[in-house]
Amino acid sequence: MNVVRISAYFLFICVLNQVQFGQATDGSRWLTLDIDSLKEASSNNDPFAQAYLGLLFAHGDRNVNLSKEEAFKLAELSSESNHWLGHFLMGFLYRTGPIGPDISKVKEFYLKTFQDPNGSLIKLAARKDPVASYALGEIFTSDELRPFVVPDLKLAYRYYEVASEGGFMPAAVQLSLFKMHMLIPFGQNASLEIENGIKILKDTVSMGLPSAHHYLGRAFFEGTGVEKDLEMAFVHFQAAADKGEVESQLILSDFYGQGIIDSPKLDLAIRYANLALKSDYKRGMEKLTHYENLIKSQSAVPEIHPDLPTPNLTDKEPLSVAPPVPPKQSDLNTVFESKRLPSSYSFKSAITDNETIKHSDGASVPSSNELGSNLDIKAEAKAYYFGRSRPQDFIKAYSLFEQSSRNGDPESLRYLGLMHLTGKGVPKDSSKALNFFEDASLAGDTMSKDYLLKLKAFSRN
Repeated sequence: MNVVRISAYFLFICVLNQVQFGQATDGSRWLTLDIDSLKEASSNNDPFAQAYLGLLFAHGDRNVNLSKEEAFKLAELSSESNHWLGHFLMGFLYRTGPIGPDISKVKEFYLKTFQDPNGSLIKLAARKDPVASYALGEIFTSDELRPFVVPDLKLAYRYYEVASEGGFMPAAVQLSLFKMHMLIPFGQNASLEIENGIKILKDTVSMGLPSAHHYLGRAFFEGTGVEKDLEMAFVHFQAAADKGEVESQLILSDFYGQGIIDSPKLDLAIRYANLALKSDYKRGMEKLTHYENLIKSQSAVPEIHPDLPTPNLTDKEPLSVAPPVPPKQSDLNTVFESKRLPSSYSFKSAITDNETIKHSDGASVPSSNELGSNLDIKAEAKAYYFGRSRPQDFIKAYSLFEQSSRNGDPESLRYLGLMHLTGKGVPKDSSKALNFFEDASLAGDTMSKDYLLKLKAFSRN
């Protein structure tokens, strides 16, 4: 573990001081190579080319069709050659469906990546290689490697920034999510950071990345950094869904099935539920069964729930103006996921060492007895907060963070402060946020100390 910490520290110093050991790196070379040449190198068993091409399939980057299955085939080939990027991609794919989730595999392959005996990842990231920097950003947002590697969001942000500047678009999406969710204390006001996050998303959308469309759709749906616009949300969810983004497919199924912006179209609701089956069989089948049953009952217009979002409904609007008490979670909200963050950041739910988190599919928040330990509760809270492997639900997340904070857990206290600061699951209240940050800071959370300084500076201005 000391070796890992020393390596991480060395890497951190190298990046911050912009150490350069030459101009071109392996990752930047593959980044600029045309797809046909990349495929040819992959077919000639170049392990870096195989894993990088697999990353493109995993993200739907550079107009490559999003396919976790194709990504996995290439990851296996690269990993069998003991290449660090092949190991990383294997771990990345095991984090979510349809390959995972398998926490033990994530830990196994991420540690192989991080502890590469040749130090390839460390050396490349020190030279600002965009692919290596992205991989380290993902690793430092991951809780699965505890206690060998402790998550460090500030360090992860820096690596995503380097990777984004180097032209790796999935890192740009992660960077935007950091800004939009205020996951680290920034030096300027919150509204400006959110605007910057939206700008990054819009720039990335122009490159056709499915996850960028998905998160921009969510921004329009929720009114985060932009004026709330369900029609624009639909446009971006449609683009992401047609490119294979499963979360957007599930959302679009409800847009059509519940008639969010037009009259219900059950045939299209069923079509997108069918598409989602490939990546998330359970949730896709639930929607498919629901809308098929509506057709069988010859109900031309499904029941619209009272809390269903409408164009003039005031929903949660983080970090801009103070919203009213948040409405109940709607059926549509239950399919939202903050992917990798997040990946899609994209963010990752915390996983305890050598233990798989139990999912809670019921409506009630799991109790302490059901989850076993304080770490389990916090892991489940993060899972609901970021929407990883279960629907995003800020109200459940808040309740679980409250449970895990009762013993003074500093990270849980920080998240409670963030939720009051941004109005996620609770009314926006900077005074309560300040109190939680103070408690977290006293418990030893360094990021909360930064939030405190920023909040107190803003209050004086």
